[in-house]
Amino acid sequence: MATLDGFASTVRHSPGAERRAAFVAGRVDRAAAWLGERLGFAARVRLSVADADDWEAVATVPLYGTPQGSGDHLRVAADDGWFGAHLYAGLRPHLGAGTVRRLREVYGEPLGLRPYFDLVAVHELTHLFQDQVWPAYPGMWIAELHANLAMVGYAHEVEPDLLPILRAFTSTVDDLPVEVAPLRELADMERSFEHGAVNFAWFHFRLTRAAEELWAAGGAEVLRGVYEHIGAGGGAEHPALREVVAGWPRRMRVGG
Repeated sequence: MATLDGFASTVRHSPGAERRAAFVAGRVDRAAAWLGERLGFAARVRLSVADADDWEAVATVPLYGTPQGSGDHLRVAADDGWFGAHLYAGLRPHLGAGTVRRLREVYGEPLGLRPYFDLVAVHELTHLFQDQVWPAYPGMWIAELHANLAMVGYAHEVEPDLLPILRAFTSTVDDLPVEVAPLRELADMERSFEHGAVNFAWFHFRLTRAAEELWAAGGAEVLRGVYEHIGAGGGAEHPALREVVAGWPRRMRVGG
């Protein structure tokens, strides 16, 4: 993989992916600077923009097309990858006509989900900030909620044009029957992928909705408050986390 200079993060990319790497690195730099200001911490960031041939060498799980972040390393696909199409194929039989129409309005036809997953890179970047500060893993739903809160906050404050891209795919959660997402307790998110990508997506989308509500109520103070609470060794007793537990999973739709 080649090195791309000119960015705050260390950037490497597969052959032929220089333009793609520059686009991703620009967003990562903006998001890292925004997170550093909001969280009071500057994380170390290594970015790999890898194609299918290089993905196995850099990624922690073989889901090519969805960003992954841990430690100080963020991995993003060099193209659309297969995971987005795989996930949508699992969702599609359960979606109503109105949901499908909205997806086509936002992502085109055939659906091009790369803009959504490029925003998820901000979510995954947040895991680097967590891993470099939090003394222990607080459980998946807390870590994922906080990363979603950062993703939502970034879209609101830095790139608001991305909000329809965030919300359209998230809205598919409203159509998913219990048969395809049988695990629904927060504690079960850790093992939801055992029932397939759709069950995991159900949790991710629900937690995105919860993050939108928390951001609307408290903005960046909630983002930093949860971050510092877990960093100090706290758990689900934080007021924002208790609110999510109390309202789970009956959450109102946010935005349009």
